[in-house]
Order: sequence, then structure tokens, then C-alpha cells
Amino acid sequence: MRTINLMSPVGISEREKLIAGLGASRAAFLAGCEGITDVQGRFKPAPDRWSIEECVEHIALVEKGLLKRLSEEAIASERVVRPARQVELRKMAGDRTTKRQVPERVRPSGQFGSLQKALEQFAANREKTIAYLSACEDDLHARSIVHPIGTMTCHEYVIFMTTHTLRHLDQIGEIKKSPGYPA
Repeated sequence: MRTINLMSPVGISEREKLIAGLGASRAAFLAGCEGITDVQGRFKPAPDRWSIEECVEHIALVEKGLLKRLSEEAIASERVVRPARQVELRKMAGDRTTKRQVPERVRPSGQFGSLQKALEQFAANREKTIAYLSACEDDLHARSIVHPIGTMTCHEYVIFMTTHTLRHLDQIGEIKKSPGYPA
């Protein structure tokens, strides 16, 4: 899995680190998709595998859904800081050896019509996430969200958002290395 270096100057807040992580993973994801042609974007390494365009569509849909859950469904909870859970989430999202089934609502269907439009939608959705976190005054350690992988604090949830993007960037890298990938 790709990692984002969040070595920050002393004094940078946890929220600023989360926002920086979201920005860095967005930049890495978009850079990883630069120069991909429409033909390359639609290439599937196998009939049961996603194309790059489908990966990007999935990420755009997930980003929108995760922001909705973060902004509308998070509930007040006991303040907890769990560094071990944060590490676990980073590892879990980055582990491509375990394939996961995605809910229908975030399964690619071609709704954006092109790789470029899917990338634009992801970038716009991520910008909304960053804007929300920049304006939100809630203690992210004292709000929680129930997710299929378990209940997590909003702070942990944002870590998951960052690493989920990187997980699919790794998947895109795998597709590019697949036999038959168009030149």
C-alpha cells in the first residue's frame, strides 16, 4: 500500500493532519490516474475484476456516501483516542489480499460515463469532505459512526476515508501491470 507522509511541524492539530491526509491522498490518486486513456480506463484484467474507470467511479461514490454519513449520521459518544485502532484501520484498508464485496449503492455502473468525469466527481466530492472538516467544530474523537467494519470515531473514519482511497490507487497500479493492459 502507498503511504502518505504526514510528518508535520510541531503544533499542527490532529484535524489539520487529517485534512492534510485527505488532500495528499486525493493528489496521489489523481496523479496515479494521469495520462490514462479511455481505452486503458475501460480495460478489465478479468471479467470479474474492475476497470480503472470502475475503481474511480467507486471511489467517487464512496466519498460522497462517507461524507454524508460523517455529516449526518455521526452521533455523540464518549471521547476515545485509540492509536492502535488507527493503525489497524490503516493496515486494513491497505491490505489488498482480502477482497471485499461492496454494497450495491457504491458498485460501479458507468453512471459518470467516462474516466475523466469520474475523476472530476471524486475530486469535487473530496473537496466537499475537506471543506466540511475545515468548518466542523466537533471533537472527532467524541462522535462515532457505525460502519460495516465496525463502530469507529469520526477521527478514525476520516483515516479510513484516506486509506480507502489509497487502497484503490494500489488496485489501479495492479491493473496497469496486468497482462494485456493497453499501451
